[in-house]
Amino acid sequence: MRQILLVTRLGCWNIRNYGASKESNFPKQKPSVIKLNERTGKQSGNREKKEKKFRLNSLLLLVVPGAAFGLGCWQVQRMKWKLNLIKELESKLEQEAIDFPYNDLDNLNQYEYRRVHLRGRFLFDKEFVIAPRGRFDKDYKQKNTGIAGDSESSSHGGHVITPFVLEKNNLTIMVNRGWLPGPQLHERPVPKPHIGVTEFDAIVRKSENRPQFVSENIPERGVWYYKNFAQMAEYCGASPIYVEATSEFTEPGGPIAGQTNINVRNEHLQYLLTWFSLSAITGVMWFLKFYR
Repeated sequence: MRQILLVTRLGCWNIRNYGASKESNFPKQKPSVIKLNERTGKQSGNREKKEKKFRLNSLLLLVVPGAAFGLGCWQVQRMKWKLNLIKELESKLEQEAIDFPYNDLDNLNQYEYRRVHLRGRFLFDKEFVIAPRGRFDKDYKQKNTGIAGDSESSSHGGHVITPFVLEKNNLTIMVNRGWLPGPQLHERPVPKPHIGVTEFDAIVRKSENRPQFVSENIPERGVWYYKNFAQMAEYCGASPIYVEATSEFTEPGGPIAGQTNINVRNEHLQYLLTWFSLSAITGVMWFLKFYR
């Protein structure tokens, strides 16, 4: 009986070992070619999507340096236009004087920076001062001293405004007779050559808005910080018409005439440098990110 059981167990063991060895003799099944193609296709598709996304992002980011460069070119054109405008206004100052446009007062602003000829008399008793005010005559600009302690420093003075009655139609206008240093503003002698009927040339000017950081005028106290023609005219009993005497009007010891300043804002050089710098910086960043 024991021999029969032993033979049975040995037979089962041999059968199991035979089956295992038989399985090991057969090679494992290789992956299907179809599955490999599917994996390769997915990888290539993902790569194409990434490349497409890369191209789109690079083009979108390229808009920044391109737009900045375009704005810089636009500022170049604006600067040329502004410089030509300033030259045009300066040329007006050098043109021969025309008669004051008595019959075209409604369009007087179109005559700004034009030289006009005036004849009439001053009302010195209604004179007032705008201060502090800079000095802009050519002689002072040519000196270019820049000395803070100079009694004729442009920041230590004011402009003398005197009503003037036109002889032709008795219209009273306001004339900027010129600039005086601070110590002389309150001791203004009446110039004898300008007593009675006098003739001279002047430059037509427009009213101005209150500059930033400049205080409001105080007409009731006769304190003036900037040119407001309506307030000034009401204060001295004149029409809201304002002219600035030319440099030939200057008398020894009196206000220094010729204080017309062409104040045209021109910051286009700063703007174009800003835009071109931004274009260069962002362009270099774009290149380093996508093509380095």
